[in-house]
Amino acid sequence: MRWLTKQPPEIDEARQSIETILKDANRAADVISRIHSLVKKATPSKETLDINETILEIVALTRSESVKRGVTVQMRLSDSLPRIQGDRVQLQQVLINLIINGIQAMSDVEGVRELHIGTEYDGSKEVRVAVRDFGPGVSVENLPHLFEPFYTTKPGGMGMGLSISRSIIEDHGGRLWASANVPRGATFYFTVPSQ
Repeated sequence: MRWLTKQPPEIDEARQSIETILKDANRAADVISRIHSLVKKATPSKETLDINETILEIVALTRSESVKRGVTVQMRLSDSLPRIQGDRVQLQQVLINLIINGIQAMSDVEGVRELHIGTEYDGSKEVRVAVRDFGPGVSVENLPHLFEPFYTTKPGGMGMGLSISRSIIEDHGGRLWASANVPRGATFYFTVPSQ
């Protein structure tokens, strides 16, 4: 609105802003639609994907959050991954959840704040993705409950993100799990079948 009320109006800036709003609104509608389909147990809309490209898209999308919280994102993406079959929007939602959770886990950490994202393929029938943070970690008591609906360790958290993420990954024929890091932090892994 400010660009349009300037004298003279900055039409190009306003147009770019509206295009960004439309793109984000369409993406949000896709996410809601896919979550609705997931709840209804509909078959995911699968396409051939390069998981590394999907990760790069989400890292770019979450960059403002990592910068705001002083977190450096480091990636080790294998260059020899096979393609996978998956619902791009659903897998993006899983990645967003794991990355934002990792960034937020380091909010109160002094010193180095790094989020490591990696992919690997060991020749089996699965591609593995790992998201590692260096936050306070996950207690042994909390590990078995992390993926239960409405269970949260965050103040103000809803406890739905990891539950939905696990459902998405399982609907893709993979699995999602977490482990505590030594001396601190947590790593979340998921696998998806390779094509």
